[in-house]
Amino acid sequence: MKFNHNILFISSHKLNDDSPAKASLFNLERELIKRGFQVHIAKNIDDGSTLVNETPKYSSIGIYWDESNPNMNDECIDFIHVFRQRNNSTPLILLTENNISDNIPLTILKEVTEYIYLFSETPEFTANRVYTLVHRYAKNLLPPYFKTLKNFTEDGDYYWDCPGHMGGMAYLKHPVGIEFINFFGENMMRADIGVATSEMGDYLIHAGPSKKSEEIAAELFGSDWTFYGVSGSSGSNRIVAQGACAADEIAIVDRNCHKSLNHGLTLAQARPVYLKPTRNGYGLIGPIPTKRLKRASIESLISKSTLAQKAVEKNASYAVITNCTYDGFCYNVSDVAKHLAQSAPRLHFDEAWYAYARFHPLYKNRFAMDIENIPEQPTIFAVQSTHKMLPSLSMASMIHVKKSDRAPLDFDDFNDAFMMHGTTSPYYPIIASIDVAVSMMQGKSGTSLVQESIEEAIAFRKSVISVKRQLKEQENTWFFDVLQPLTVKNPETGECYEFEYAPMELLSQNPNCWMLKAGDAWHGFSDEDLAETDSMLDPVKVTITCPGISADGKYQKMGIPGYIMTKFLDDRRIEIARTGDYTLLILFSVGITKGKWGTLIESLLTFKKLYDSDALAVDVIPSLKQHSPYYDKLTLKQLCQQMHETMNNLGLMQHINDAVNTDPEPVLTPAETYQKVLRYKAEHVRLDDFSGRIAASMLVPYPPGIPVLMPGERLPKGNQGIMGYLRALQSFDKQYPGFEHEIQGINVDGNGDFWVRTIIEDERKAVELPEHVTFKRKVSATAKKGRQ
Repeated sequence: MKFNHNILFISSHKLNDDSPAKASLFNLERELIKRGFQVHIAKNIDDGSTLVNETPKYSSIGIYWDESNPNMNDECIDFIHVFRQRNNSTPLILLTENNISDNIPLTILKEVTEYIYLFSETPEFTANRVYTLVHRYAKNLLPPYFKTLKNFTEDGDYYWDCPGHMGGMAYLKHPVGIEFINFFGENMMRADIGVATSEMGDYLIHAGPSKKSEEIAAELFGSDWTFYGVSGSSGSNRIVAQGACAADEIAIVDRNCHKSLNHGLTLAQARPVYLKPTRNGYGLIGPIPTKRLKRASIESLISKSTLAQKAVEKNASYAVITNCTYDGFCYNVSDVAKHLAQSAPRLHFDEAWYAYARFHPLYKNRFAMDIENIPEQPTIFAVQSTHKMLPSLSMASMIHVKKSDRAPLDFDDFNDAFMMHGTTSPYYPIIASIDVAVSMMQGKSGTSLVQESIEEAIAFRKSVISVKRQLKEQENTWFFDVLQPLTVKNPETGECYEFEYAPMELLSQNPNCWMLKAGDAWHGFSDEDLAETDSMLDPVKVTITCPGISADGKYQKMGIPGYIMTKFLDDRRIEIARTGDYTLLILFSVGITKGKWGTLIESLLTFKKLYDSDALAVDVIPSLKQHSPYYDKLTLKQLCQQMHETMNNLGLMQHINDAVNTDPEPVLTPAETYQKVLRYKAEHVRLDDFSGRIAASMLVPYPPGIPVLMPGERLPKGNQGIMGYLRALQSFDKQYPGFEHEIQGINVDGNGDFWVRTIIEDERKAVELPEHVTFKRKVSATAKKGRQ
């Protein structure tokens, strides 16, 4: 197995040019270079700490023990503490001129792998010792799946199986292919191998290296079983839904669900009843109030549902909750499970954006695999997009299962669902990337990586409000803000702080700082909804708020729509996660780099400067030129204000509030609806003709991304909530080309009119689509930012 070995020697000012010890160290360096090492020298421990903080690439660290330094013990202990955060088993060598082991503190002795007395052996012999030490470390460094794939790829096997590019060699036969392989690199092609490779085992039946890796992941994440998926959390959600809920059984479903859950319920032929989440004035999705999770409330939902009346059993068999919500609000999952377990024996938590929660005490009791020993213990499923917030390739996901006697689950039975959605041609690097992510999160490293993410997010939050405060004090002018508590309290000392001045240790370690509490105005959720609900804002999911609306939904005189801000950032090649009417969501994953967010602060300040100086909109956002000449003569300030006033006049916030609080009539299950679609029993109707009709597909406006209608639900005749909202969006999109919303389930014709696909209930009254009507498939960049 090939490794690139880097070794770092931490020297001392004592080693001057004439020092015999320096000459000995130089000779050792020369011999290590002969053996393929890259040798780096730090002048002192402080420089060494800087280097290991920059990258944990070193295969070994050698520290010269300077007896003349009175602070040597403390400096070495501090260095080891920093070093071991990400390098749990990397060899640590002490280089000395004398036998000083009797004088070294036990804390250091426990960490030392090898002692080198600089004058006792030849440089050749010592280099061989280091070589053996490092190769022993390297041999055990890699996790099982990635190690096997790396070994196989580096062995240079001739391959007679698919894929047809044969390790990338096919690409070398065409100019386009050459550019392709040059861009991605040969190793990525060589690692793309076929399922017949015996060394790699079979991930579908969990044999070989994938089984070993999944067992390691299960122990790390606290599950009984862990399954690696290669179709993202979308595929994994479908697997769980189909493996946990049978045909005509009742499913309790968070209406703030990803569309993959609806697809899973369609495949499972389930009969869903839906739980409504809360919303605040910004349109952000909050938790489902605890009162709606209680048994009496669930029984009421089921009793009122016509779909549930036809179920094989009157009780639900399965429930699914999104945790955390797409806007970063986390449940106390034990509370959720305690209530929902009274209504369903299987609970599924969609934790697509939340795989890191296991690795930091801030999230204690707030992730699915932390649930245990509650009354009527259910079987728990958690689905995580490993690639979203942990270091994995796109499409990597995991399913974690915690079994219970109440709802027995057979491994092979559940694996049937897994194999239905798996592929016999997986992209092996995706699986290897999950294996690597699991390995990176083991031990202190996982906590250290998440701690860094939290600290960077808090530093960014503080920076935004600091800039806002200074601009207010110096110029009495506006700036952006961040959704977060205005003040925090140390529960141990009782001391209160303004957020900007609160200690990092308090904010990064104490969940009480981030709680959604009834009576607090900053979050915008009603006291009634939060009265019994234990929910917390996740600090690494940062919502930037723009002027224009308050947390309780009141429009302000001056406004900057989030769509315009996102378009501005897009043109500067800054991609954010999610756009709301007046909000931007950014994510601080474990891949965050220090200082990266400084560019975003600079961009916010630049936008303000251009806004205040009456710069032309097309100069600030050049991409507007391709959409309409309407923007050519508008200043940025004029465009922002006009759009803000349009949104106010159209009542977008009130309409979406009315829309999500509409109670549609469930007529068909998602599966029954889909069968109608397959048999050509669906048609497109103009928006004005939609009232009273049954939706043929899920209707999801982005933002905020909450389904307002599910497949098979009838829009109440005369409804003004959903209809009012869709009409308002239609009007907005016609007026502002380039800023169109994405509404899944809606098609748009060449005139900008909305068409909705509905179920045909009376074929005599079916409407044929006029020949001149064609639908646009264009989605604006800002609409894409709203996708879940």
